[in-house]
Amino acid sequence: MSTFNRGERVRIMGQDCMSEKVYRIKEMKKCKKGGTLYLLKPLEENPVLRLYHEDSKSLLERIC
Repeated sequence: MSTFNRGERVRIMGQDCMSEKVYRIKEMKKCKKGGTLYLLKPLEENPVLRLYHEDSKSLLERIC
């Protein structure tokens, strides 16, 4: 799994699909059972925060 920092821009990647939305990482926390929990804020008007759990099946992609 990738290591990200707060403030980085990311996109959600899955096995079959790729999200068009770009998010900024607000908070992150390691889970006891494995994986990482992220609080994501979309880069759009009237953003709604999203809680996202990253594991081996679902990944985030860093946007440069």
